[in-house]
Amino acid sequence: MNNTYEPRELFHTSNLKTATALLTLGFEKKSTSVILRADGKESLVFWFSPQNPDGLSAASVYHGMTKGGEALAKSDPENVVNYLRTYAANRDEIVSEIRTTPRLVEVRNGDKSALIREDATEEQKRALAKLL
Repeated sequence: MNNTYEPRELFHTSNLKTATALLTLGFEKKSTSVILRADGKESLVFWFSPQNPDGLSAASVYHGMTKGGEALAKSDPENVVNYLRTYAANRDEIVSEIRTTPRLVEVRNGDKSALIREDATEEQKRALAKLL
């Protein structure tokens, strides 16, 4: 039995945007760890190969997706990481908008219908009912 240890290089991140970018760029995801911390909160850690099949470094993708993003956009505007970072930021903006946009409720009376905010006051609901 051979008891020699062969170290294996891995890249890890807790940054969901970086993990998504790495997957998109063809990095092999090795594992995901869910850690229950002493403070009772959970942390996710995503483990990847340190390079993708094209030789791109996971650390460089992380840097471009986080603190080095602005510098990368200026120095190499066509770098794919810029597009991924922008995509992730735009997605976050849309998700935030979805979460803060009030829902509308459809109200029908026969063949007539109208929309009213879910949090409408009773007075607003009565005024709409008169129109239908």
